[in-house]
Amino acid sequence: MADDVTTIITDIKNIASDILEKDVSVVRGFSERQVEAIAKQTVLIQKGVESGDIDEDLREFFLDGLEAMALNFVNTLKGILMVTLEKLWNALVNFLYKAVGIVI
Repeated sequence: MADDVTTIITDIKNIASDILEKDVSVVRGFSERQVEAIAKQTVLIQKGVESGDIDEDLREFFLDGLEAMALNFVNTLKGILMVTLEKLWNALVNFLYKAVGIVI
């Protein structure tokens, strides 16, 4: 029984690692691009405010846009992570059912 438990533990860890590694690389690529875009937009706003090209009213408009960018970034990451967790859960349940001998 101990060997079976050890094998099941190893298999569960492998399933989780495979799914998470694939999805984390997607998240990493997406997040790097989005963070760069948010940073560039922040610098543009900062320079515009400093130079006077962006007045008080425009500054609020651009800050609202920056806030929307940040919110969209977080919401997209949240969605990607939810899908990843769902994939992980499905894979683990399928594996455990097969380990018990139930074919689905």
